[in-house]
Amino acid sequence: MADAALSNKWLMRFVFALLCLLLIFAQLLPLETTPRRWAGPEFMVVLALAWAVRQPDYTPPLLVAGVFLLADFLLLRPPGLAAAIMVFACEIQRGRATRLRDATFATEWLTAAVIMLAITVGYRLIGTIFLLPLPSLGLMLMQTIMNIAIYPGVVFLSHLLFGVRRATAHDALGAN
Repeated sequence: MADAALSNKWLMRFVFALLCLLLIFAQLLPLETTPRRWAGPEFMVVLALAWAVRQPDYTPPLLVAGVFLLADFLLLRPPGLAAAIMVFACEIQRGRATRLRDATFATEWLTAAVIMLAITVGYRLIGTIFLLPLPSLGLMLMQTIMNIAIYPGVVFLSHLLFGVRRATAHDALGAN
């Protein structure tokens, strides 16, 4: 029984990494050659936050750091900045997982929204302090709003396609 749970945990970690790699690949495809006037959602951020609060074992800090650091390098972002912020954000979500276990989905969504806003503010603040080239504030806020808007869809698809659901008290007791 413990071996099955352990192998499932590693399988889902692999699935998370594979999904992140597919999302990075999709961002690298040259589908548009002109600059856009709007910002779409950052699916990796939403996926990581949703999985971190629903099944914290599926998003260990080293895996989150690795996929976001790879994304930083491949997408030509400041190396390590998004990775560090996302590790911090996922750890906050992981810490809230037990408290949000019995809460409503609206509470989980609000918590994720506040963390996504904090990610945007943190990225903007650190980028400003270190004089990094940053997108306009409007684009960053638009992306954050899009992230918040697609959170329920990512949670629904994660549950439907991969069985990622909120850990219950029974699951927590069975893991020990």
